[in-house]
Amino acid sequence: MRTSKSTSGRLKGQSAFEFLFVFGVFIAALLMGVWVSAVKSGELDIYMKNLEIDELMTTVTEKINTVWVEGEGFSSNLTLPSLVYSMTYDIDVTSNLVMLTAGGERYMRPIITQNVTGTLKKISVNTLTNRGDHIEIS
Repeated sequence: MRTSKSTSGRLKGQSAFEFLFVFGVFIAALLMGVWVSAVKSGELDIYMKNLEIDELMTTVTEKINTVWVEGEGFSSNLTLPSLVYSMTYDIDVTSNLVMLTAGGERYMRPIITQNVTGTLKKISVNTLTNRGDHIEIS
C-alpha cells in the first residue's frame, strides 16, 4: 500500500512539473509575439514617417521644377501642411536643394535651378512665379 501512495505522489509532482513546463513555453511564445509585434510596429512607424516626408518633398520639388520648366511668367500655388507626421518641420530652398528638417533629421531633394528667392511658408498659400532668370516664392 505504501508503494501506491508514493507512486501517486510522484505522478502529481510530475503532472505539476509538466504543467509548469507547458505554461512556461506558452509564456515564452507570447513574449516572443509581443516583441516581434513591437519591432514591426516601430518599423511601420518609421516607414510611414518617411513616406509622408517623401510625399511632401516630391510635391515641393515638382512644383518648383514645373514652374522653372514652363518658362517666364508661369506661376503656381503651393500650400504646405502645418505638420508632417505630427511633427513640426522647417523647409528651406538653398542653392539647388530643397531641405526639410523634422524630428532632428534632415532630408534633401535636388531641384533644376539654383535661382530661387523667397521662403516657403507653412499653412498659407505660396505662389511660385518664374521671373525668367529666377523663381520667386511669395
